[in-house]
Amino acid sequence: MYDKKRYQEYDELLRFRESVKNHKQILKVEDFGAGSRIFKNNIRKTDEILRHNCSTINKTKILFRIARYFKIENALELGTSLGIGSHALSTAQPKALIDTVEGSKEVSQFASERLKNHLNVKVHNNQFLDFLHSDQCKPKYDLIFLDGHHDGAATVTYFNELLKHSHDQTIFILDDINWSKDMNSAWKTLQKHPRVTASIDTFKWGFIWTRPEQRQQSFHIFL
Repeated sequence: MYDKKRYQEYDELLRFRESVKNHKQILKVEDFGAGSRIFKNNIRKTDEILRHNCSTINKTKILFRIARYFKIENALELGTSLGIGSHALSTAQPKALIDTVEGSKEVSQFASERLKNHLNVKVHNNQFLDFLHSDQCKPKYDLIFLDGHHDGAATVTYFNELLKHSHDQTIFILDDINWSKDMNSAWKTLQKHPRVTASIDTFKWGFIWTRPEQRQQSFHIFL
């Protein structure tokens, strides 16, 4: 979390972010989640989506370091948005296989175009549960990043479904666990889930492990 090393790949993360920022488009966004607190309609500029809906550069670097540290071989991201998180995972582990799911068609197409040179990333235009119930979803993932919907009940449902596609050492990352009372309640429910043995609350992100050799513990780390 607090690694201060200057990785040379950070330059690539910044370049990708700038390419998304500079490749301005207007997209029609299909919002299948809890909606937006910023946008009043579904016609949105990509540079504004980047500013308000995508991971910050600091969070992107943390995601990169986590994927690099744990040497992930395959990952699943629910909520591609403009591809910032997918790119970080791909940059950290170029040989890893990364599935990323985006429900909004035009947003998915934009991300696919930006990520076309990252052959280890596959963008799926699908709703989350539909993808999880499809043959395209792998049996097991090393890292699962839930970065969309922002609805408490849906988050708990997704987690229970995702358990079927995880193993004992899988890292679960949940975005915006304090986005609303509803999301915070869902986070607290998951911390007490019978399969959860360790959780870390960083206020913005929540980390979960289901390692059977570890007794149930909860930690707080402020980034």
